Amino acid sequence: MTLIDAYIHEVSKRLHKNKREDIKLELKATIENMLPEQYSEADVKEVLKRLGSPAKVAVSYQDTPRFLIGPDVFDQYTRMIKLVFPWAIFITVIVQVVERIFLYSGEEALLSTIISAFALTIVAIISVLFHVLFWITVIFIIIERSGTNNIQWPFINDTKQWTPENLIIKTIPKDKIITLSDTIFSFVGIIIFAFVYWNSNRLLGIYTTNDNGSLKFVMPIFNQNVLQSYALIVMLCIILSIALTLLKWRTGQWTILIAIINALLQSMGTIVFIFIAVHQDFIHSASIPYIAAIVETTSAKVSFFIDKILLVSMIIVVLANAFDIYQGFRKAKIPTS
Repeated sequence: MTLIDAYIHEVSKRLHKNKREDIKLELKATIENMLPEQYSEADVKEVLKRLGSPAKVAVSYQDTPRFLIGPDVFDQYTRMIKLVFPWAIFITVIVQVVERIFLYSGEEALLSTIISAFALTIVAIISVLFHVLFWITVIFIIIERSGTNNIQWPFINDTKQWTPENLIIKTIPKDKIITLSDTIFSFVGIIIFAFVYWNSNRLLGIYTTNDNGSLKFVMPIFNQNVLQSYALIVMLCIILSIALTLLKWRTGQWTILIAIINALLQSMGTIVFIFIAVHQDFIHSASIPYIAAIVETTSAKVSFFIDKILLVSMIIVVLANAFDIYQGFRKAKIPTS
């Protein structure tokens, strides 16, 4: 992509899709008319500098020039929203989780508490995002109206005056990028896994309903002692997962190093899962006759059915992790342009 094409792309992407093609042709003709017959890259940069930033040029093609957030700060405004929103969600989830842990009395079934906490967390996230959007908008309106558009926001790089050199950037393919939302979801997933692992004897089990319709925990399905016997290796996997997630966040894209670490971690996790699943005491012994009595069958048939479920689970885990390893190396090998 030439400088002219990159400039036209930056302008057109800010316009309504119905107008883009016509404006692309018009803008290209304008740029070519401003250039000499035999022009160099320096001539192109000079012309683009005279035209100004793509954001301002895009505004000149708009039918409705009046706006809430003007072109001088609009790009900063959208980048600030994209930066703050994921962290607002992450912090809200952490706060809600900590709050529910301290408020949990132990009288209600843990699963009921989690379902209630999940619903309240969704409501809290919506409320927080609404307030964040409102205050960011208010701040940028004040900044623009006061004329202080040159504020250097942290983590927002291109607040300086636009130059044609801004178009000369290394393009990272979409599949290769590790977004901030991916990082946050990875952290949330690690937290959920750790919580479920150390609370499986209170969370994963057989439930009945009380007279008031609420859930009552009867007994666990998995043997917590067996799970705890692998606690050190599981903790190591969790620590490595956190370290890998931080590395992904810092790098921002898939690399061979990240793919290799991911492959080692996925392989380790798969092996640990298989060792736990094939342990003869993995299933809580009292749960098998209890389930057999509920479904009116024998304990042997229940044990056979559980063994099949564990076998299918192991196959799914192996295939899913193998696919994740393959995707990691595939993304790492995608060239940047």
